[in-house]
Amino acid sequence: MPQRQALALGCALLLGAGIAFPAGLLVGGSGAAGEGGSARRTSGEFRKVYPPSIYGDPYFLEQQRHNVEALEQVCRSKGEFCPVAQPMRRLLADLEKDAS
Repeated sequence: MPQRQALALGCALLLGAGIAFPAGLLVGGSGAAGEGGSARRTSGEFRKVYPPSIYGDPYFLEQQRHNVEALEQVCRSKGEFCPVAQPMRRLLADLEKDAS
């Protein structure tokens, strides 16, 4: 292949890529804008994502309850974290009392 034909082929490939890439972005991105990307709920209550007080949020309390139970389990089985587990149980009980 002569040098002139190779140069023309290279330019044609670059020009084609320069046109095909933006066109592909336009065509490929057109469906994503209309889908929204988040699920829609038609019924049921939503969890308050930003409650005025995080301590009254049922999800937060459930996670704290799970953490306290894990600390108590380690205290019973290995004897570790016992000084932390007891005050955390009292704090959790206070939080649950205030949330009610």
